[in-house]
Amino acid sequence: MDPTRATITLAPIPTSTNFAPLLEAHLGMVVGACAGAIAEALGQFQNGGLTTATKGQSGKFIAELFRLRQYMIVDWPEFDTLAKERGVEALCACDFDPATANMLVDAVLEILGKIVRNQTH
Repeated sequence: MDPTRATITLAPIPTSTNFAPLLEAHLGMVVGACAGAIAEALGQFQNGGLTTATKGQSGKFIAELFRLRQYMIVDWPEFDTLAKERGVEALCACDFDPATANMLVDAVLEILGKIVRNQTH
């Protein structure tokens, strides 16, 4: 093959069916990050005080989850169920026991639900 005559083939533009598994995995990581931040905040609170950095990071993660929900809700009307499944999977992959993972993800989704309700009123 002559290198001066190389042909470049472009990949097709992704559609929702092409990147759905990646988006679901990203959702799990964001939910897991929110849950991890809650766990860290709880630990700090129990040891005398929650730091400003932890509060700020937690807020950033929750804001990212809210934006992700806004993006996904049209194509994934069962967003909360999917977020719970993927979030628990992400935490269990990081060696959280399933009961703790479920509790933390429930806390994340409760906070998200309050934000969503606040935005609709």
